[in-house]
Amino acid sequence: MIELQIGQVYTNRNGAQYKVIGTTIAGTIMQRISDNWTLVAHGIVQYPGGTIEWDFSTHGRWPEGDLPW
Repeated sequence: MIELQIGQVYTNRNGAQYKVIGTTIAGTIMQRISDNWTLVAHGIVQYPGGTIEWDFSTHGRWPEGDLPW
């Protein structure tokens, strides 16, 4: 598990980009750049080359008033 920097954008292994917007005791609050989907990522790892992945996420949501459709 690694500590990501708030404000930094990271690329998930699936190609999606996520910005770190905060942290909690439980995990790291991430927001997907493409549609603002926000989640708490748990068990984040970073691979050689810089991509990231996490074990699971919780509290996934779109910010109020920011639905993608």
